[in-house]
Parts: sequence; C-alpha cells; structure tokens
Amino acid sequence: MSKTDNIYQSLYNPLKELGLSEMETNTYMASLKLGPTTISEIANNLSIARPNVYKIIQGLERKGLAKFSLKKNYERSFMVESPTVVLEKFRQKKKEDQLRENELVMAMPNLLANYQQGLMPSKIKIVQGKEDFKKIFFDILDEADKLIWFCGSAKDFIGFISWSDEKKWIKQRMKKGLFINSLLFPDEDAETLHKTDKEEMREIRIMKGFTPFTTSFQIFANKVIFWQPLAPLAITIEDKYLVDMMRSVIEKLWEYSLK
Repeated sequence: MSKTDNIYQSLYNPLKELGLSEMETNTYMASLKLGPTTISEIANNLSIARPNVYKIIQGLERKGLAKFSLKKNYERSFMVESPTVVLEKFRQKKKEDQLRENELVMAMPNLLANYQQGLMPSKIKIVQGKEDFKKIFFDILDEADKLIWFCGSAKDFIGFISWSDEKKWIKQRMKKGLFINSLLFPDEDAETLHKTDKEEMREIRIMKGFTPFTTSFQIFANKVIFWQPLAPLAITIEDKYLVDMMRSVIEKLWEYSLK
C-alpha cells in the first residue's frame, strides 16, 4: 500500500464510526481524491449506477459531509466536505460517547443492585496474567455499590500488584465514596494499611486461628473474585446465590475477628 493510500485509509475507521455505510465511505474518499466532479464521474469511478449515487450523496448530505455546488442543475458538481469536518464530527462523537460511558459507569452499581438473576446460569470469567489481573481489580470500582469486602493476604496481593497500584486504587475508591471492610492476616502490609483506616474509608480486622494462605477473595455488587497472585489467576463469578453465601461467610468471620 502506497503512502497516499495509507493517508486515505486513516479516514476509513472514523467515517465508519460516524455511521457511514460502506458505499457512503467509499464515495466520500473517491470524491476527496477527484475533487469537485459530476455524478457521472463518481458513478464511473465507483462502478455503480447514477441513481444509486444520488441516494448515497443524499445520505452524506444528511450527515453534513457533502454538498452540491450552487450552479444551475445541468452544471452542478458534487464535492464532499473537508476532512477537517470529519475530524470535528469524530471528536464530537468521541465526547458524546465518553459522556454516555460515564453515565453508564455511574449508574452501574444501581443497575446491578436491581438485576434479578432468577434461574439464569452463573457467569464465570477466568483470566491469567498480570495486566488482566490488575484490570479486573480496577474494574471493581465501576461496579461496586457502597461496600466492598476483601479477605485474605494483604502481603501477597499487594506484593503482586505493587503498592503504587494499591494507592492508586485506594484514591479512586475514595473518590467514588466506596468503603471497604478487609479481613487480613497479620503482616507488615496489613499493619501499614491499618494505620490509615479512618482517612482511607476502610476498616481492617485481623484473622486469628487460620493457617495463612496466599490467596484472597473480594465481594462487591453481585460478584465475587478469587485472587491467586502466584499464577497469576483471577476467577470472577457473577451469581447472586453464590455471592450471598460468600457474603454470609465473611460477615460471620468479621464478627469473630479482632479490630
């Protein structure tokens, strides 16, 4: 592919994201190369019938990406709008898409709280690798509603994701007003976290009488995640009944643990 072809190809995806059909996209790029031209020339260039070209141009005009010249009908030529118009419209769409995404993220906790699973099957997702592990960890903040539970080894979990990411997660959690109850084994990382419980919207309780393990689990909304940092492996289970069971277990452990 030539350099020129590459330049024109960079327009393809933005045009498609703006809702243009395949023929509208091809017509826009053909017109861009040809400059002001007649319907006949466009039809010949694309090897399509003239009536179809008129329909395609009408679609481009409705999207604000084409216009006819103001000359008399028999002399009229067709020309698409400048690529700068495409860029402006593409940027505007991205802003609108981001706004809708933000609205959905804000509504997600309430949507999940009202989701009735009934007899629908459980959803289980297994991911491996550090990047996916950390992505799921941060995704919790988009779905959690008010209270998050964590149970397990702070040392092994934070040792894997790093203190830098842990602090970043805490900051984002606090910004969203999400409180966390953490049941931890006694270790240096648990003690470090415990010192800042009040200012970081957290309560830590220490588990006694357990043989320490490297894994952990986290409960939020209608999901439970089992973390295995040595693999590394994360298993997400979306099932109201399993989550209710795990929440009942952790609440009972919470009662018998030390503050």
